[in-house]
Amino acid sequence: MRPIDTKHFTVGPRLTLTFALLVAVILGGNALLIWQFQIAKEQTDHLSDVSQKLISVLRLQASVLSFHQRLGELAESKNARLLRTESEFLQDALFKQLQQTRSVLTHPSDGTHVDPLFSAALEAIELSVSTQLHALNALATSGDWDAVGARMADKQPLESKASALVESVDQEFTSEHSRSESSIRSVKTRILVLVPAIAISTFCIAAFFAWTIVGRIVELRLEARVNERTRITQDLHDTFLQTVQGSKLIVDDALKKSDDHDRMLAAMEQVSIWLAQASQEGRAALNSIRTSTIETNNLATALRRALEDCRQDPMETSFSVSGEAKDTQPIVRDEIYRVAYEAIRNACTHSMCKQLNVELKYSNDLKLRVSDDGIGMDPVVADRGKDGHFGFPGMRERVARIGGKITVVSSPGSGTEVTVVVPGRIVFRKVKQRQRS
Repeated sequence: MRPIDTKHFTVGPRLTLTFALLVAVILGGNALLIWQFQIAKEQTDHLSDVSQKLISVLRLQASVLSFHQRLGELAESKNARLLRTESEFLQDALFKQLQQTRSVLTHPSDGTHVDPLFSAALEAIELSVSTQLHALNALATSGDWDAVGARMADKQPLESKASALVESVDQEFTSEHSRSESSIRSVKTRILVLVPAIAISTFCIAAFFAWTIVGRIVELRLEARVNERTRITQDLHDTFLQTVQGSKLIVDDALKKSDDHDRMLAAMEQVSIWLAQASQEGRAALNSIRTSTIETNNLATALRRALEDCRQDPMETSFSVSGEAKDTQPIVRDEIYRVAYEAIRNACTHSMCKQLNVELKYSNDLKLRVSDDGIGMDPVVADRGKDGHFGFPGMRERVARIGGKITVVSSPGSGTEVTVVVPGRIVFRKVKQRQRS
């Protein structure tokens, strides 16, 4: 029995469903893992954003403290001009820090909700700074340094606003940090469960997938055995066995009048001819079963030999090949040969034709045409075959097995034409395959 041709391995619904399930589990599992990592990334980004807020307000608080410290030093110098000049630079630096803090607090990178109290607190600090500097400069200009010192001693309003802002952001950070830790722990737990579950599921489905493929291969092998037995039956039934049966009928008829010497002699002569024909047909059938065209890759040579073996006087035969010959798949080539052999034998045996033509054409596809000018047959017989005979049904089964198309055109008195077309992607071997062989 020949090995299975994996190019024609058919995928059934069970195999398709198993493969789809395997792909779905792999893709679904990876999607779940990516989703969990995305959750962890979002939590980390959000926590990082809150951390930036906390760092920014701490810097603002440090700037407020530095602002008050420097104003105190300027107030002790009791130099109104220096106080006015330096305070402008201090105010610009503090406002710059305020602007940076406002940008961080009111425009978070993760797009989360902004607490409106933050903006209000920053505006209050900015207003307090402007009011305090204006008052200090007015008192210094008037020379009331005692009032300046008293006002500088009251640092609580501005610093308390900055401290309140720091405390508010710190609370948000603490809450977010706790929530992020809890979420990341949950993500870790889910990942620890998902990874083994996906791995086990993938392994189980892959194992079932492999088992299904093995089962399908076994089915194909059994199917190949059945097809081989059916083909042998077809080859023997329409050749060897029919001739033997015909010989038996001749003998039975002669035995009815055994005293008729001339009748008996004629019957024996006919039986001798038919037994010789049976022997030839038996050898031809065995040769078709065992070797067919395996001895050579040239399908044209095999068909020409089959046509020459079949030719009888006064029948004329012709054989033509068009297109560039190509290497063919052995199994497909054998089936084409057997179909052609059956069509040629039918024409030689039954058609009573004077002209038998066989044409082989190589192009994108492989086309075979066997035609004769004989007595033809009923279109129903051409389509379904004669009862008890496997000729035409066997030809159609062989062509169907290799994915080709067969057409039989015939009618009484108009001859018979058998056309077989096999797609090139099935019958022709690729260049790489020819190089390996």
